[in-house]
Amino acid sequence: MNRIVIYILMIGVFFTATSELVVAGILNILADQMHVSVALAGQLITSYSLAFAIGTPIIVTLTARIGRKKLLLIAMFVFIIGNLLSFASPSFILLMAARMILGVSSGVLMVAAFSATAKMVPPEKIGSAIGTIILGFSSAMILGVPIGIALTDIFSWQMIFLFLAAGSLIILIGMVFLLPEIEGDAPVPFSRQFAVLANPVILSALLLVLFREAGNSIMFTYITSFHNPAQERF
Repeated sequence: MNRIVIYILMIGVFFTATSELVVAGILNILADQMHVSVALAGQLITSYSLAFAIGTPIIVTLTARIGRKKLLLIAMFVFIIGNLLSFASPSFILLMAARMILGVSSGVLMVAAFSATAKMVPPEKIGSAIGTIILGFSSAMILGVPIGIALTDIFSWQMIFLFLAAGSLIILIGMVFLLPEIEGDAPVPFSRQFAVLANPVILSALLLVLFREAGNSIMFTYITSFHNPAQERF
């Protein structure tokens, strides 16, 4: 049963990661239909990332004592709402607000999924179980973006978010019936969380990841503009 639950969480992470990455593949189309520049359309990814980076640790800390099942269900429900808002967004501003909702809910769901997984399996299997969850994120880079582009070509970019909402609803139902009750964690004060930055090894590793991901994000975000010279470039 635990293996089935882990696969459900993996697919949930796949949907959340797809919501983050898919915008890069349709950036020019979004910019054209929203009547904004490609550079401004790229801020849809920035707003998602900032909400993910800032909102996730705050909410995870404030909800530490909540059971993991309840937290996962809430995060997935909010994620579905964010996708429906993205689907129905009539303006760029509302779409950006929806992206921020997606960013926070995705971050909380991913952290809660890691926490729940670590408590559902024996200690010797934690590594492989966490790796399965991460596979959902990696798969989004390979499958999620092409699926989103295909949906845009066949229907419209809005259908991407309707697809994510529908798929996430199925995952939510699976969580309700299959995910066991899992206790929360003891809250960790923000002062203790930031104290790890005093360790030069950890700080160097974090900075390395920051610069690497920042470079990758910029490249992947605007690569379609470079691919098609007829489109506006940032």
